[in-house]
Amino acid sequence: MTKSTLAFLLCLGCFAAVAQTNTEAYKLGVEGVLKVDNGEYKEGISLLKKARNLEPQDYDFAFEIGKAYLKSGNPKMAEKYLFPLQYHTQVQADLYLLLAQCYYELDDNKKTPNPDRKKELDALRYGLQKLPSEGVLYLELGRRNIEMEKPVEALVVLESGILNAPNFAENYYWAAKLLIAADNHLWAWLYAEVCYNQTDDVDLKRSAAMIVTGSSNIVFAGKWKADPEKLDQDIQFAFANKCFKSLDIEFDNQLLKRQCLLENFEGSPLSITPILARQKLIISKGWHAAYIWSILQESDKESFLKWIPENAVEFDEFRNWSYWNPLVLKAPIRRLNP
Repeated sequence: MTKSTLAFLLCLGCFAAVAQTNTEAYKLGVEGVLKVDNGEYKEGISLLKKARNLEPQDYDFAFEIGKAYLKSGNPKMAEKYLFPLQYHTQVQADLYLLLAQCYYELDDNKKTPNPDRKKELDALRYGLQKLPSEGVLYLELGRRNIEMEKPVEALVVLESGILNAPNFAENYYWAAKLLIAADNHLWAWLYAEVCYNQTDDVDLKRSAAMIVTGSSNIVFAGKWKADPEKLDQDIQFAFANKCFKSLDIEFDNQLLKRQCLLENFEGSPLSITPILARQKLIISKGWHAAYIWSILQESDKESFLKWIPENAVEFDEFRNWSYWNPLVLKAPIRRLNP
C-alpha cells in the first residue's frame, strides 16, 4: 500500500467519523483506491465513480478519479475531474501538482509542444495564490523552471518558498544547487546547511552534506566573492581579518572556522541567527565534533572511519538527538535585504 493510498484511507476514515459519510460510498472508495493502487485502473475508476455518485460534493473521490486517470495514461480525463477541484473548500497542494502534470502530458502529446508550458506553470502559480505557505508548490515550480533552463526564475521561486515556507527543506537544497552554479558559495553552504538540519530524508541529507562540505571549504579558504549585501560583506571581512588562520586537516579546519564564525557573530541580529544558535546548542552538548563528522563522512570516509571507533557512542547520541530535534525556523532565512 502506497503512502498516498494510506493517506486517502485515513482521510476518508476521519471524514466518516466526523461527518457520518455514506458507508457504502466509503466502502466503494476504499475498494476503488486499492484497485488503482494495484494497476487495475478500469475497475478502480468504476468503483470510485460509484462512490462519487453517492457523495457528489466529496473532494477525495473526485481527486482519486482524476489521479487514477492520470496514472492510467489519460491526462485529458484526469484534467476533467481535477480542474473543478481548484475551487473546492478542501483543496490541497497535491491537486495543483497533478493538474500541472496533466497539462505537461497533454502538451507533450502535441506535434508541436508549447515551449512556454504556460498552462502547466499557471496551474502551480494559481496553487500558490490559494496556498502560499505550501513549500512543495514552490519546489515544483522551481524544478520546472530549471527543466526549461531558466535558473534565475527558478531561484526567485525557490527563495520565495524559503520565505513563505521556511521549514520546507527541499527548497533550500535546490536553491543551494543553483547558487553553486552562480558561484555564490556562501549561500550555497548556508542554504544546504539549513536543509541538512531540517530533513530526515537520508538521500537528501547526504546530498546537502556534500554541498555544505564543498562550498564551506571554498568560503573558509577565501576563494569566493561576496555579494553587496551587508551580511555577505561582514562575513567576508571576518574570514579575511579575524578567521584567516587555516589548518591542513579538513576536520580541524572546519572546527576552527566554525568556532571563529560563532565568536564573531553570536548575538548579532542576523537572518542566519538560527543556524548559529543551533551550532551553539550542539557545542554545549559536546557534539561539535560529531556534527562536523556527520557532514564530512561522505567526503572523507577514510578519516571518518578512523575517528568513529572511539567516538561511536557520542556520534549515535548526536544522530538520535538531531533526528528527533530538527531545525525548526520561527522566521525565514533571508539572503537578500527586503
